[in-house]
Amino acid sequence: MFRIFDRYLLKEVIYGWLAVTIVLWLVLISNRLVLFLSDAASGDIAASVIFKLLGLKMVWYMVHIVPFALALGVVLGLGRLYRDNEMTVMSACGVGTWRIYKPLLGLGLVVALALTWLALFVSPEVQGISNRLTLMAEEQADFTLLGAGRFNEIQDGQLTFYAERLSADKQSMENLFIVVRGKNEADSKPPQLLTAKSAYRKRDSGSGDSFLVLVDGYRYEGKPGEANYRITKFSEYGVRIELPGSETIVDKRESTPTADLMKSSNLKDTAELQWRIMMPVSVIVLLLLAVPLSRSSPRQGRYGKLVMAVLLFVIYYNLMGVAEVWLKDGVVPPAIGIWWVALLPVFLTVVLLGSDRLLCRLRRGR
Repeated sequence: MFRIFDRYLLKEVIYGWLAVTIVLWLVLISNRLVLFLSDAASGDIAASVIFKLLGLKMVWYMVHIVPFALALGVVLGLGRLYRDNEMTVMSACGVGTWRIYKPLLGLGLVVALALTWLALFVSPEVQGISNRLTLMAEEQADFTLLGAGRFNEIQDGQLTFYAERLSADKQSMENLFIVVRGKNEADSKPPQLLTAKSAYRKRDSGSGDSFLVLVDGYRYEGKPGEANYRITKFSEYGVRIELPGSETIVDKRESTPTADLMKSSNLKDTAELQWRIMMPVSVIVLLLLAVPLSRSSPRQGRYGKLVMAVLLFVIYYNLMGVAEVWLKDGVVPPAIGIWWVALLPVFLTVVLLGSDRLLCRLRRGR
């Protein structure tokens, strides 16, 4: 009987879980797609990589959706059983609260283990790929924005830029002509004239500065009208350049490997590590809270406690964000960190289960 009960209960919960996951996933992906399209329209990223970035974001969103979606799936699945009086019949057959928890905690443990792997290992790697792709898309957009076959003045007129054409993959420019001037007229440094067969973008990993690397060209240095000038041939020559829209728009900490975060004493790294660990922990604590939240009378209907559950889960996620900021700012020590947030659903679960028992005893006393 109990095996049949376990399968039946898990079927109801998993159906609700999948439904909530799909809906939340579609909402988040749609919003992200709109943002990517907006960035592409304004020239911040290249349109050719939008769907690649979207696919990588889907993995990152999954880590954050699963705890919330599974808890709502429990509320929906058990709520349906309460509405149809099936839980009343099961209770009369000896199925108590802890018997309900047994299959749910088994499912929660499997999901938590899978989410641990995703949050600690897969998600940082995916985020790193996304960061590199975002920078590449940004650089493609910079070249596309400047265009080819026309003169461009950037960096407040310090640099006059001309490229005959872009490469097919828009990763480099061909046949360049560049004039580099001083910051102002009083600058005694003579202007430089640079020509090159091609050029590509490169970002320094340490400083984050952006450079335009010229390939196979000449540098002419001197003042017009004077015979004192120099001609230098080069195979590669880097020019520090800030193209329009070339701001770094990625957070490197999200892509830092978990092993590196564990070795770091930086509070921001500690906060990122604790956030990743809190994702699988949240699966268990929210599942514990979802069981008493799903209890409702037949008059309340299937969605009687759903609004309250959503509100409590949203508060939980917001508190996680507040606790992360407090940890980064040094308001709370790392030993407390974000962990205290996980204790709140456990405490509320004990209170709700205790109140239900007390209510049952009062009814029997009558």
